[in-house]
Amino acid sequence: MKKVVSVSLGSKTRDYKREYELGGEKIQVQRIGTDGSLKKYKELLEKYDGKIDAFGIGGFDAYLCRKNKKYKIRDFWKLVKNVKKTPFLDGGGIKSTLESEIFQFVEKKLPEEVDEDRFTLVMSAVDRWGQAESAWKFVNKNKKLITFGDLIWGLKLGIPLHSLKTVNALAIFLTPIVVRLPFSMLYPTGDKQTEFKPYKIKYFKKAKFIAGDFHFINRNMPKEGMEGKIIITNTTTEENVERLKELGVKYIITSTPRIEGRSFGTNVLEACIVAISEKNRELTMEEYREYLKKFNIEPVIEKLN
Repeated sequence: MKKVVSVSLGSKTRDYKREYELGGEKIQVQRIGTDGSLKKYKELLEKYDGKIDAFGIGGFDAYLCRKNKKYKIRDFWKLVKNVKKTPFLDGGGIKSTLESEIFQFVEKKLPEEVDEDRFTLVMSAVDRWGQAESAWKFVNKNKKLITFGDLIWGLKLGIPLHSLKTVNALAIFLTPIVVRLPFSMLYPTGDKQTEFKPYKIKYFKKAKFIAGDFHFINRNMPKEGMEGKIIITNTTTEENVERLKELGVKYIITSTPRIEGRSFGTNVLEACIVAISEKNRELTMEEYREYLKKFNIEPVIEKLN
């Protein structure tokens, strides 16, 4: 049996240990949260190095991206300098493949919702560039229909961006600086993932489609005015879905399969695919596409209201 451990900067309350079957292969997946502790994170990676088939990097990113350019996040690469034997995957390969056509998937599956309204909010383009490109195509590059929140919630500057070209231009100058900042400044870690601090809620209320990392959405979205919204996200639990339902969200679309009430994190799915491949390395985009097709993996739509 293949073994995958997802080490996360998030809360221990989301931990689990389960067996899944993917492509006829059984995989044991364990998620271990560190409540935001970088020291514990490093210790766990070094403890399991060479003893499992692949690491999932949860609650963390190895890179920020723009187009085909990747920038290493300094805090992360400090932690993995002693990890020599087991490959570690942050979900970037899945984000760049499975999510790169996710809005076109929605267009095909929910045409009545798309015809009604295409106002879209993308929480952070540099976190999920494939998703951002898909959204940009979805609105036909109409600046009036889309907001990118990289400067609103990522850097807390409160400045909306309405063009992927503008995001890319700013990323050329800002990303090399941002990746040197403490990761906790960029993304909620530990107990912060369970805090709700609505911020700049007018952008949520304007959009019908809201896409991005679930913790990012969950922390910043308003407690009212979410009726009829469509959330495109990932890594959700039954409790997360129930909260969205109570707020009136109409659909939740997860880019990876939902099993036993929990959607696979992109890092977990990527680590599982790498484990099954037995290549002991990050795969190429073409290799990921081949496995996604082989295993018939596609986004999941769930109607809540």
